[in-house]
Amino acid sequence: MSRILILNKSIASPAKVRTQNKSGMNSDIFMSVKNNFNAGRVELNWMSLIFVVAAGIFFSGGFYLYQVNDIATKGYEIRDLEKRIQDLNKESKKMEIKEVELKSMYNIEKASQDLNLVNSGEVSYIEINGPVAMK
Repeated sequence: MSRILILNKSIASPAKVRTQNKSGMNSDIFMSVKNNFNAGRVELNWMSLIFVVAAGIFFSGGFYLYQVNDIATKGYEIRDLEKRIQDLNKESKKMEIKEVELKSMYNIEKASQDLNLVNSGEVSYIEINGPVAMK
């Protein structure tokens, strides 16, 4: 008894197996067959390839715009900080000049006259002869 098997290879529906015996009678048997033809392979068509390339270009463009914007922002921040450093250097030089002016002898004498201080004419020291400890 010989039988011929014919498999209907569709993924969506179960496979239909048709058997034929010697007398010519056909009997159809429905059974579920797994389609192992594409196991482990990914099929890419042109549309999916174009989509992947377009998505790559889109994300690359977005990243480029982000980087350019970030660099421009940091450039403005650096320029502002350099200007602040220059202003602080100018102010520091002005304060150094003011310090020298205030420490000058002319300003000290002027301040003593404004406060009604008198110059000491004669300085006298006390001499102690004896066993007294001095601090």
